[in-house]
Amino acid sequence: MSNKDSQSSRRLLRLIYPNLYDYLMEQLTAENIHPFDIQAMGRKMDSKVEIQILFGEDFAQELTRTFSEENLVNINSDFVDFCEEVQETCKETLIADYYKMVKP
Repeated sequence: MSNKDSQSSRRLLRLIYPNLYDYLMEQLTAENIHPFDIQAMGRKMDSKVEIQILFGEDFAQELTRTFSEENLVNINSDFVDFCEEVQETCKETLIADYYKMVKP
């Protein structure tokens, strides 16, 4: 499968799993990370769902995790752990990007 094919099968997380997107954004906004700071995508693969979060300058940083589709009906501890990882990594990256930008 080419990169173009795999990218085209990804859809916005807020469209395919709005409850997960809302939970993720709730966690991120607690650290002043806004919806325009990230791109949250999802891709269904058989009975699994791959969730990809892009962030940082030019959305160059990425965190990806695969979940069982049946476990995403409701928010479970695996997704909560992933959100915490995204929150911490994104916060660190945004701070580092800010200091690179303001460095004389």
